Amino acid sequence: MSKQESRGLADLRAMERKKRLQKILAAKSRPTAVAADECSALVIAIGLGICTVAAGEEILQCRCDLPVAPGDRVSIRHGRIAAIAPRRTTLCRRDPANPHRERVIAANLDLLVIVAAIEDPPFRPGLVDRYLVAAARGGVQPVLCVNKVDLCADTRIADPWREMGVPVILCSTRTEAGIGDLRDLLSGSLAVLAGHSGVGKSSLLNALADATRASTGPVNEQTGKGRQTTTSSRLYQLRNGARLIDTPGIRELGLGRVTLAELRLAFADFDAFACKYRDCTHRTEPGCGLRAAVESGAIGKNRYNGWLRMASEL
Repeated sequence: MSKQESRGLADLRAMERKKRLQKILAAKSRPTAVAADECSALVIAIGLGICTVAAGEEILQCRCDLPVAPGDRVSIRHGRIAAIAPRRTTLCRRDPANPHRERVIAANLDLLVIVAAIEDPPFRPGLVDRYLVAAARGGVQPVLCVNKVDLCADTRIADPWREMGVPVILCSTRTEAGIGDLRDLLSGSLAVLAGHSGVGKSSLLNALADATRASTGPVNEQTGKGRQTTTSSRLYQLRNGARLIDTPGIRELGLGRVTLAELRLAFADFDAFACKYRDCTHRTEPGCGLRAAVESGAIGKNRYNGWLRMASEL
């Protein structure tokens, strides 16, 4: 065999080894298919190469190289996460480090509690709408919790979501207003607290749990932005049977490409205004009933501008 033929054969073998290695790595990165009843452990928190799980009455630290999230049901073999049960629902966002990859924030949720404040930090309607899209994608029921209402008596800013059927809870951890209502709503469910940094998610968790479990912090007085006190998602068990996942505050919620159907779910209050075209994007189409409603004042300009911002991603 010539040197050229020998080199070609070596290159071919190297390529085959590379393909086999890629298949092994790809298989390790995918959740193993397994029946749900085989997965008896519940993921409470995740870290770098390790996660905390509840297995019966035991809390265990397990090695993990699978993409698990709080709320996942998993099976354990030899101290390692071996498989993930099929997820019933999810809350996902685009990975900030890789916009082409989706990151699961929490799994198997019943409720997504979107926590917002009116003044401290300022209310961000666009972020609420993006969470509604994420909830629709993952099959989760959204709830809007307006926190820190002791700082602002005018709560009409939540009216558009209340009118479109999203449950709205007005809360204050300082006065305990609405805490009982939120606790009753969460009873027996698996829910996640999500929202902008500084809106008081950890304070809400502590009030709901009647204990100081999560660290809390004030809003930065110079920037008006919340300080992130929760650094990773973690699941907590409440006395009324609710299980609550506290997540780190975010500045933006990356969704990737948004469809018109998803956008309509986030702006269901627009359905009352008929348009000439069924697939109207409410931007430049003639005979748009929504734009006419904006001009007449039936829909606020800020609400319509929120639609336009998200419609630019269609």
